[in-house]
Amino acid sequence: MRRELIALLPVVGLSAAFVANQSCATKSALEEVEKGLQEPKENIVKAKENLKESKGLLADAKKLLESAKNKLESHEADKKAHTPPPPPPPPQEETAKEEPEFGQVKVGWCDTLWDLSARIYGNSLYWPSIYNLNRDKIGEDPWILSQGLVLKYKTTLTEEEKNQAVKEALEWELKFKNRPRSPKCPPV
Repeated sequence: MRRELIALLPVVGLSAAFVANQSCATKSALEEVEKGLQEPKENIVKAKENLKESKGLLADAKKLLESAKNKLESHEADKKAHTPPPPPPPPQEETAKEEPEFGQVKVGWCDTLWDLSARIYGNSLYWPSIYNLNRDKIGEDPWILSQGLVLKYKTTLTEEEKNQAVKEALEWELKFKNRPRSPKCPPV
């Protein structure tokens, strides 16, 4: 048995050396891991310090804001106390009527006042409002328009002007119901 023990001694020595080596390697690996953990720990500490500093700056900013708000309120109150009331508005005799805005439209090939009215106002029965503004250019016959003629029109019509235009359009329609609408335009 002694011989067997002696024979095992080199194996045990080698195993002890191996275990010692492994233990040193493990210890080195643990030291590396601890070093690696040290940096995040330091980062966490720095982050906590930055957070405390930010909270302090935020509290200072909040105090400054409150102070500015209080100063503004006291300034507004002081301003109201020392500002005289505005003078009364001057008496108005009559409100001046706004001048209507006008636009211009050029008569194209085979255009009629009905076509222009539909294009401008969205309703062909408002054509007398265009005719009445341009009677001197068009002449006494609203059915005859010359190509290239530039006519003016009101950009917006009041309800009264619309009603008047429709009334006139219907009167013209009844008066000249058998007349062709555009004698200068050849039939298609």
